Amino acid sequence: MDYNKAAEVFLTTVIKRGKAEMMHRFNTYSQGEHLVLGYLYKEAGKQIVPSKIAKFTHTSTARIATILNNLESKNLITREISRTDRRKILVAITDKGRRVAEEIRVEACSNLARVFKEMGEERTESFIENFKMFLEIGMKLAQEDKGKEEEKNA
Repeated sequence: MDYNKAAEVFLTTVIKRGKAEMMHRFNTYSQGEHLVLGYLYKEAGKQIVPSKIAKFTHTSTARIATILNNLESKNLITREISRTDRRKILVAITDKGRRVAEEIRVEACSNLARVFKEMGEERTESFIENFKMFLEIGMKLAQEDKGKEEEKNA
């Protein structure tokens, strides 16, 4: 198999007009405010500092500050100074934020379920298994590349 050709076909398929809209809809759930709100929803009850959110989202702390400002203005989160370390700001999801996060999760699952239903059970199971492997291998290779880059810069 020509893996370079396969990669070209894959990339072309993903970025074709029309398919880009579907990818955009999917990505909406995995970035920006939705991603941060989802993270806070899963971590509800824990003391979360903005730097921990930035690390989870692989986003700069400046970008996280903007996202948190937007979420706070919508009353989806609160921020308060830590009582034990006044240098730290703690972020928490509000009840309204939990409701919105749950609505977003349900909508995302519903949209994916519609696609999976069209694909059928066997293809869906195969797709999920293969996509997990794709991500695991991609993450492993990214870590290897990061290690090589760090060695080069040392």
